[in-house]
Amino acid sequence: MPRVTRCNGLHAQQPQARIGTEAACSLWRDGRARYGPAMYRITKGIHAHFAHHVRGHRGACISLHGHTWKLEVTVAAETLDDESFVVDFSVMKREVLQPAHLLLDHSLAIGEATWAETKDSLATLGNILVDSRQHTMGSRGELQPHLQGELAGARNELPGDIKIAVFPFAPTSETLARWLYELAEERLADDRVSIVNARIYEALHPVETWAEYAPR
Repeated sequence: MPRVTRCNGLHAQQPQARIGTEAACSLWRDGRARYGPAMYRITKGIHAHFAHHVRGHRGACISLHGHTWKLEVTVAAETLDDESFVVDFSVMKREVLQPAHLLLDHSLAIGEATWAETKDSLATLGNILVDSRQHTMGSRGELQPHLQGELAGARNELPGDIKIAVFPFAPTSETLARWLYELAEERLADDRVSIVNARIYEALHPVETWAEYAPR
């Protein structure tokens, strides 16, 4: 069993090999300085189906293409709240993940510059696509669920009643990860809770490839 040594009034574990009290405390202090205090961490994610266009891409992603995406946020705290949570998972969903899902699900995600260049053409296309409901429903039907207002600088537009998610940047996995991080920081972070990272996966199941944004 590791021995416990007191270092400046706090306990540190000393390995079985007897390296000496001062050396053990030095290693312990170095570890705290490098990694920080012990933290609780929780992670929650949500899936969304949407397409995007990578402006200026040198390869196939110049075309409209879609994924089943996973959006994931990790938060941390040294202490728990009065319910023994870092953050209630339902709060993470309500404040961050569900609004992001409403913005993105079954949309085309593009940047502001692309939107400015294509909004008239998208309205024409949208009207053609949505008018196809006349043959099955006898009407254009209802609008898709969409976001009212802005979400961390992003918004929905509905040209011809199709759903577009417009961002102030070209939406790639990397830029979406930073956007999701900043959204989580805006809505969840406080004196106790910090945002560890946000991850974006371009697949339904966890894979070896993802984009992550985290502070230094």
